[in-house]
Amino acid sequence: MKIGVFWRTNRNIEFQKKISAEKIVDDAYEEAKMHQEGLIKAGYDAVLIQWEKDPIKMGGVMKSENIDLVFNASSYDEILFLETFNIPYSGSKSNIVGMDKVSRKIIASYYGVNTPKFQIAYSKEDIPKITLDYPLFVKPLSGRGSSGIDDSNIIAKYDQLFEVVKKITEGIGQPALIEEFIVGRELTVGIIGYSHPIVLPLLEIRYTYGRTNTFEHKMLDQEIITCPMLLPKDVEENVKRMALTAYNVLDIADYGRVDMMLDQNDVPYFLEVNTFAGLNLPDSSTPQTAHIGYMGYMAIQHGFDRASFLDTIVKSTMERYGMKTV
Repeated sequence: MKIGVFWRTNRNIEFQKKISAEKIVDDAYEEAKMHQEGLIKAGYDAVLIQWEKDPIKMGGVMKSENIDLVFNASSYDEILFLETFNIPYSGSKSNIVGMDKVSRKIIASYYGVNTPKFQIAYSKEDIPKITLDYPLFVKPLSGRGSSGIDDSNIIAKYDQLFEVVKKITEGIGQPALIEEFIVGRELTVGIIGYSHPIVLPLLEIRYTYGRTNTFEHKMLDQEIITCPMLLPKDVEENVKRMALTAYNVLDIADYGRVDMMLDQNDVPYFLEVNTFAGLNLPDSSTPQTAHIGYMGYMAIQHGFDRASFLDTIVKSTMERYGMKTV
């Protein structure tokens, strides 16, 4: 089994570059290199493949390397290429990866997953139509890595809404997703697998400063991480059940991370699902320049090391495609 590990520069920061290019942290190569090394330790023949926009050139690379499966922790364009050429790959399909946050929330809520009330503003002119209860939280409709988010996105009163909606609709060029802000504890739930998904230990996120998860918090590892999160057993089971429901009904494949809030009455709310969740583990082999993924902390608490964690994801991929697993 030969695995190609896809990577490209700036794979997680396109929107952030439009706002604060000087704060960009790009660890794409370091992350891909750690995936390659973990897969080799798991017994696979794994090579790094840098993404090229030219599909003919990429097809030639895939053929010359004789790739059986792609470990894709890169981006959306790569999925379209892989699906076009019928190449097996890890991770979710293009229809869910390309889906915006509101569409995901609508599907999840249809199946009973609790989510904050929300509306969309396409421009400042839509603000008078907003009928939600304050405080609010405003973020881009699409995007990754907490791009476009800082404490100013938490809106306490009507007058503050204009500037943030303008930043998102004009600065980033995205519609603004406006939600009722849930006061409580922020957590995330990592899940791996497909036919028989494994729910990893819950992880709570707090901050060294500020009230929300900014690009800088996430990419510079400035959060206060608690894993496993300490909760009453019934609350923990309810959170895991809701996260797994969202994972399944959205047809997330092989790995994903469900972001949630737990309000002051321990009621969980689904925020969004991350189909390109960071997978780097916090072990001695990880370079200081590489960002540690939340799922890496969860994997360690579950009992995985890098090799067994990535091997479990690859075996899920192989099972989906009907490929023989050892």
